[in-house]
Amino acid sequence: MVFSRAFSAAVAVPLLFAQGEPAEATPESKAAALFLLISPSVRVNGMGQAGVALPDEPMGYYNPGAAALSSPAHTLQSRFYLREMPWLPWSIYDLNYSYFAAQAAAEHDLPWKGPARLRAAFYGYHTKMDQGEQLRTNERGEVTGTFTNVDASNNIGVSLALRSVVEIGVGATSKRISSNLGGRKGSAKAYDFGLMAVVPMVGVLERLTGRELTLNQHLRPQLNVGFGITWQNRGGGTIIYPDVLFADPLPANRRHGWSGSLGMDWRTDSLSLAIGRVTFSKETYLPQINGAHVTSLAEDDKSGVEVSILETVAIRRGTYDDFDGGIHLKTSGWTVKSDGLFKFFAHQLDSTSS
Repeated sequence: MVFSRAFSAAVAVPLLFAQGEPAEATPESKAAALFLLISPSVRVNGMGQAGVALPDEPMGYYNPGAAALSSPAHTLQSRFYLREMPWLPWSIYDLNYSYFAAQAAAEHDLPWKGPARLRAAFYGYHTKMDQGEQLRTNERGEVTGTFTNVDASNNIGVSLALRSVVEIGVGATSKRISSNLGGRKGSAKAYDFGLMAVVPMVGVLERLTGRELTLNQHLRPQLNVGFGITWQNRGGGTIIYPDVLFADPLPANRRHGWSGSLGMDWRTDSLSLAIGRVTFSKETYLPQINGAHVTSLAEDDKSGVEVSILETVAIRRGTYDDFDGGIHLKTSGWTVKSDGLFKFFAHQLDSTSS
């Protein structure tokens, strides 16, 4: 169970509609299905939306290569909003966004010298943006009726991770996108691809020195560095309506970045608990047209930090800089979750029974 609050909902929507100096249109303003750019994770939103290199962010949205790295073996996970989330309740009361995701994983030991395991994760997620009822006007600004605009995407993917001294994950997502624009129905196909590498520095040092780095019998330091890159909404797809004049390209982009995590774990035979963890994340977003990078003026820089205590409380801060749109935002958020409590209770039950 998770209770969260994040002061970052304003990040995505201004990005979709903003236009700064110089006065030429941003690459996103020329694309359709901009809801594909909305970040669904409360955690990542609080960190400035810098999620491409976070190895513990599941479901493949930010990086398909992270799905197998983030999921414990032989588990089934899900994430969803309990109801459609009002996006701009203070101005457009019926603009709603919904998200549901699920992921399952399995792991197999490889017959190689040294510890090596292959983990596979299968995931799917659904996103929908309902822009509600809108007014239809003529050239004189007179209201002639109303129409609705609903965009949705059904996505499935697979991720493989080789877990050894260094962990490497790859993944791909297939998207089926639908759009209903005032009665005109359109559809498109697109693909996401992702790579991620995680270097557990403590584990590498232990392999090199042949010594176990622990402060005492149970306290173990953690220092992990991650690198990630994704290519989103690829395949040269466009939203195609019956009227070809309404065809628009999808918002293709490339994202790359790095992350770092420093903390301390408490480990026994029946308990593995992250006592404290500080995580940094940095991401660069580049919109692309026909596979080519747009000028550096069109890139977005995102960064964030998270402090997590006992896998129960997490506090986040972040920055989001959209240079061509002229948007510079600060994000923040917090989460209270039950992971640490469940681990502690399970440990107590195990200790009592033994």
